[in-house]
Amino acid sequence: MLRFTILLLIAFSVDSNLWGQEDKKIPDDEYGITYDVVFENMHYNQPLRPQVHYTPITGQIADATGLILHKGSYHLFYMYDEWSRSRRYNKSWGHAVSYDLVHWEQKPQIFNTLLDNAPGSGSGIVDWNNSLGLQTGYEKTLVVFYTDYGRGTCIAFSRDAGQTWIRHKSNPVIPMPEGKADRDAKVFWYKPDQSWRLILYEPPGFTFYKSKDLLTWTLLSKMEGFHECPDFLYMTVEGDPETKKWVIIDGDGSYRIGDFDGTSFTSEMENTRVNQGVRRESWRGADRELYATQSWSHSYEGDGPFYQMAFMHLSEAPRHDRTWSQQQTFPVALSLQNIGGKLVLCRNPINAIKQLRFDPHIYKNLTVQSDENPLQDINGDVFEIMIDVDVSQADKFGLLIRGEPLTYYSSNGRIDFMETQAYLPTIDGMVTFRFIVDRNSIEVFCNRGEVTFTKLFYPDEDNQDLEIFTDGSAHISTMEVYRLQSIWLQREQELGFYRQRK
Repeated sequence: MLRFTILLLIAFSVDSNLWGQEDKKIPDDEYGITYDVVFENMHYNQPLRPQVHYTPITGQIADATGLILHKGSYHLFYMYDEWSRSRRYNKSWGHAVSYDLVHWEQKPQIFNTLLDNAPGSGSGIVDWNNSLGLQTGYEKTLVVFYTDYGRGTCIAFSRDAGQTWIRHKSNPVIPMPEGKADRDAKVFWYKPDQSWRLILYEPPGFTFYKSKDLLTWTLLSKMEGFHECPDFLYMTVEGDPETKKWVIIDGDGSYRIGDFDGTSFTSEMENTRVNQGVRRESWRGADRELYATQSWSHSYEGDGPFYQMAFMHLSEAPRHDRTWSQQQTFPVALSLQNIGGKLVLCRNPINAIKQLRFDPHIYKNLTVQSDENPLQDINGDVFEIMIDVDVSQADKFGLLIRGEPLTYYSSNGRIDFMETQAYLPTIDGMVTFRFIVDRNSIEVFCNRGEVTFTKLFYPDEDNQDLEIFTDGSAHISTMEVYRLQSIWLQREQELGFYRQRK
């Protein structure tokens, strides 16, 4: 079905007069994508196209939403406009499916700009106990909750494992108050009283609801200090299987750890940021390059492992001529760890990244002086790099990645990277850095994942250099550098595109 849809779009794009329009689907959309350009770019090998991060083949992608794991398939929905670099006229939910969270098959989008009033974010569940009463046979009903900005919180369901989706006749299940924009429902099963819970962003914070049938919702409590796209996880502390805590996560990835009694969430901590992706003052207060964080759970009871994905977000207008705009982060595994006597939420790439590695360069017990660069013979545009380094004898240490420096200052533990700063203490003089470098993004994971950076960048295509620099003597106990294979090679061949060998 997907291949037929894409081929049909290509066929129509050859003669745009079939649509009665000159060169694009919405002629007055300044960010619209023209048919002829799409026709020439039905592949994933453009200079700035991400190779290990998910993007749709054409159009603008935004918030990850409606994440569901069902029968070994990870369903990813996302805010989407397939014919523009900015979601204005064709806003829908895009849909993709993966068996490993690395390789993706794009599916037809669901919802509609007009019928669903520019649909917004939400969440997805498996109706494991048939609360909606819609199950027929053995196939469980899948349910997504989405924001209809004209009506409120609505649901759609699938009885064929996500192939087709039907809007429920009882929509909206939570009406939109007049003059408000309550949105982004997060739904989860609460085992202690065998019922469902829903968290809704109702400015200026989150509101908790309860339901037995997923249709009738009762208000429980409210809490302030959060903005958009809630996620809520019941996590075991790593190394302490008897201790579990609730973690509430805001749209920008900041979090609080606390307790939930089925009615209200309590915490003694302030919102704490793992990811340092605030670049400059901008739309909604800051330009956050990691946004709308959402996660997959691995059972109806909300068990881990918890895999998170988010929107790599820049609020700047898309002043470019590419046939896609923006991307998702590489999936990370979330964990609760005890660091320095405090519980901390950590983010690290999922292990499935290992299947993309090739051309390994492994270094052990390597001392680097200020005039040396052990990476001088390695170049490329897509890498994974892992470094464990003793910086006790160096004032500063860092990597220069395609012209972008990350610098660690030993005296105070400060990290400078692409207009942002964070602080990271050493562990017995050691620090650990892990990089995922794609054609137009860099993600960095520090020490145990308690500090991360998510950055979009637009490097010179000819600059594919890697460099280690140090002011003093740095001892690298272990360094691994791998080139990463594109996740799109098989998909391109299905579309009839074969890359030129270098």
